[in-house]
Amino acid sequence: MTLRLFTTRVRVLWESLSTSYWFIPLLMMSISVALCYACLSVIERAFLPDVLRPLIPLVTQESVQQLLSTVAGAMITVTSIAFSMTLVSLTLASNQFGPRLIRNFMQDRNTQMVLGILVSTFLFCLISLHHLSSINSNQDAVSMLAGATVFLALIDCVTIIYFIHHVSRSIQADQVIANCVQHFESNINSLLSVPESNASFRAIAEQWAAPQGDFLVSVKAVQNGYVQTINYSSFLNQSATEVAGSELHVRSGDHVLCGEALFTVHCRQPASEADFTTLRQAVVLGANRTPIQDPEFAISQLVEIALRALSPGINDPHTAITCVDKLTAICVQVASREFPAENLIHTSSEVWLKRRTFTFAGVVDKAYSQVRQSANDQIAVLIHLLKSLAKLQQSCAAIEQKTISTHAHSIDEQIATLTISASDKKSIEEAMLPFKSND
Repeated sequence: MTLRLFTTRVRVLWESLSTSYWFIPLLMMSISVALCYACLSVIERAFLPDVLRPLIPLVTQESVQQLLSTVAGAMITVTSIAFSMTLVSLTLASNQFGPRLIRNFMQDRNTQMVLGILVSTFLFCLISLHHLSSINSNQDAVSMLAGATVFLALIDCVTIIYFIHHVSRSIQADQVIANCVQHFESNINSLLSVPESNASFRAIAEQWAAPQGDFLVSVKAVQNGYVQTINYSSFLNQSATEVAGSELHVRSGDHVLCGEALFTVHCRQPASEADFTTLRQAVVLGANRTPIQDPEFAISQLVEIALRALSPGINDPHTAITCVDKLTAICVQVASREFPAENLIHTSSEVWLKRRTFTFAGVVDKAYSQVRQSANDQIAVLIHLLKSLAKLQQSCAAIEQKTISTHAHSIDEQIATLTISASDKKSIEEAMLPFKSND
């Protein structure tokens, strides 16, 4: 496996680790073990600065044992409470905001750190109790254990208070929506990666990526799954004597069936699918869809919140309107960026690559189509959609305004089938004026 493919695999692995509740707590537990070892055999009380020595008084072994037992029992109780609150927030996220939003809650570093601190304190006390009888004559080690235990207990008290505040704040709809937008904005460079920014690659017109007389080799998927990330450089850095170019049939976020074609290689000499087993690893498949190279992932999360809010069971149009505002802000930000080119070529070897990429029209469709369809009886939401599309149109180039105008006219046709009041009709006519003037 080449370094580029290894880097791609590591990126997917890190994405998986960042959404787990065990990785950061396990690291912090390792730190607590190291701290316990330092208190037992490395740190001497006499070597501490004079300022810190009064904070770590000399204590008896019985006192330390009682302290460790008390803190350990309290920490395991508090940890169970923290886990219960975490599960409640995950259940609420799944029911009210949608299962797709669970990933955001599990990726929350604050929750991972809180769980890690609490479990690490319990582990520190447990190991200290286990070694306490063996350090009866080492008064410094006993005192250091007592001081470290009190210090960790104070941190845990502050941590649990913060955690209660954090959980109560994180389950609010506005905060959930804001977190989705923040995650998109912080990762927009990787979501809309532009390989042609590399000096070795450049964008080309489609007709230059269509050589004739090549030997075609179709490489198929060996498993079902979602395309999590693609290493485009691997396709462009192939040997020019063997390969003329490649056509990628999938992109990040697509679901692929076993046996479905991933890409086609245009070879200069006869070759088989087995010759490109390593290249197949450049297309990473997994059980879950990830936002690594998928700008529509965060948009889908906001759309899911809006659809839940518009459902008869929840019926919360205000949350849906908030989602529309955030979706419009994302589309405005995306409109000002350069989208990846569909056709690339290596500047020195002239190995080319044709691929499916994300487009502004696709982002707008993902953002507005389902919300518009689900808001059929929510006049306020439909009017707000028209106003948001008008704002988006002002921020876009003329070539992109046709896509926006199409959505506006679709909303107008949808409203025409409804029975509404005269005042609502007037509001809709005013909201449609920016689009009728461009017809």
